[in-house]
Formats: sequence, structure tokens, C-alpha cells
Amino acid sequence: MSTTLRRRLFITAATAALAAPAFAQASWPNRPVRILVGFPAGGTTDILGRLAAQILQEALGQPFVVENRPGAGSNIAAQAVLRSPADGYTLLLGSPGTNAINPHLYANAGFDPLKDFLPIGQIAEVPNLIAAYPGVGVRDAAALIALAKQRTLSYGETSIGGSTHLAAELFRLMGGFEATHVSYRGSAPMMTDLLPGRIDFGCDNLPSIMPHIRSGALVAIGVTSAERWPANPEIPAIAETLPGYEVTAWFGLVAPRGTPPEIIVRTNAVLRAGLEKPEIAARMAELGARPLPGTPEVYQARNEREFVRLGDLIRRVGIRAE
Repeated sequence: MSTTLRRRLFITAATAALAAPAFAQASWPNRPVRILVGFPAGGTTDILGRLAAQILQEALGQPFVVENRPGAGSNIAAQAVLRSPADGYTLLLGSPGTNAINPHLYANAGFDPLKDFLPIGQIAEVPNLIAAYPGVGVRDAAALIALAKQRTLSYGETSIGGSTHLAAELFRLMGGFEATHVSYRGSAPMMTDLLPGRIDFGCDNLPSIMPHIRSGALVAIGVTSAERWPANPEIPAIAETLPGYEVTAWFGLVAPRGTPPEIIVRTNAVLRAGLEKPEIAARMAELGARPLPGTPEVYQARNEREFVRLGDLIRRVGIRAE
């Protein structure tokens, strides 16, 4: 479906919903709705999914139940949603993996995010942070790049093909240096090597790594957002040294293609209204995230842009899922 056609679909649906709201308000939802999350409980993705569920449940009067289906970079959850009826009662908490990365990373992810899902709306964005072991002797991105061109450094990330991996690789490519790559399965294993200096620098999501920055155990090199992160304005953005650099994690709700447009429109409206509440913004700030209320079209435009950009990066680096 083209972007123009998709835009017409949502405009038509919005008009129909205003003219005849009986379906949207009376027919759906009349029973619990599931939101599948492709990561274990307790992580940033899971917490954001539960915040979205809370917003929708309070406004729509039916339970919105988060189900964790971890595995294969969220492919298992995505495939389960696609096997469900497209009736608005099974939604997916979309992540960079499901929306842009996995079809390039896996030989057969089992879905096409731009064709098989309809965007409902973004929920939040979370940046990553590149940090160095203090003994490396650098305090910013320019110094780290200069040192890496003088001698071979080692770097780590928390998941093959994830946003932390892609952020580290883009930093290396744009910085124009080679380095020894070490992959880890999660933040904790990487920290066992980064904190004592067995690797020189690493990339992790902001909420996980900030305690080590505050304690002085690690040195913040830069956030991976396009600009300084509002909650941590003292930390420079990598883009201040490498213009155009950006790799963040963005999350939102999607539904299987064929879901009635009235459901998409109504869910988006409720989600946007909830994300604009100060108490929700404050809760997200505690997680190192910021809310992203917006239209389905804005969400899909980002998915399309990042699908191309991150897919190109994956091919340039030669990353494949293990």
C-alpha cells in the first residue's frame, strides 16, 4: 500500500468515525484486548507496553492485557499477532526490531512490517548511550574517534542487530575507524567486561547505563539521539561530532492488516490523549523515555524511513542473526 493510499484510508476512516461513531463506540471493544510484547517482563519495552495498556483500559473500559512472548528479536510475538484475527483484539507492541530491523537481519522473519501491519501510533522513544572505561582516557566523541584511529580499541553492545549494536556500528563507520567488536546477550554481561576495562567502550540503552555514569564508573561519550536528550542535557549528542548520526529505539502499537480503520482511528485518538497527560510524561521520564503522541501516518513514515536506513546499515556491516 502506498503512502498516499494509506493517508487516504486514515482520512476516510476518521471522517466516517465522526459521521457515524456507533461502530467505534459501541462495537469495539466489548471484551479484553491483548497487547503482545516480544520481550520479557520488566524491561523498557514491557513497561511501555503496560503504560499504553493502562491508557487504553482507563479510556475504553475494557481490560488491555499485556502478554510477553519473548524470542527471536520479537519475531515470535509479531508472528502470533499476524496469526490472530484482524479484529482489534490482538495488538503488537512494535519496536525497532519488528518495525525495521528483523526482515534484514533474519533469513526469514516471517513478516513484512510495512505490509503486514497497520500503524496505530507511536508511544515513546528511548536513546542509547556510548560510554567509555575511564582508563581509556577520553571524555568525548572526538577524542574517542581520534584514539581509535591511533590504536585498535574494543567495543561492546547488548544484542546482535539491536539498536545498541547498530548505534555502535554507525559510530564506527561515520567516525572512520576499525575496532574489535564483542557482542553480549544483554546489558549485565557487557558491564562485566566494560566496568573493569576489559573492553574500551560500549553502547547500551540510556536507562540501563546511566547509573554507571552517575557513579563515575564510566564516562559518557554521547547519546545516540539526533540532539541532546532533554532529561540529560549535560551529555552531548554524538551528532554534535558526527552530523547526521542517530540511532534510537522507538515504540508504538500496530495491528494486523485488515483491522477495521475505525478501530485504528479510535485507538490512536485515545492513545494520543493519554500520552499528552503530564503524569504519563513524568513516568516515562523516569524510564529515560519521552512520549511521542502522533498520527498513524507519522508512525508509518518513521517505520518506512528507518526500514530503509537501518537495512542499509545492516548490509554494510554484514550483520546476521545468530
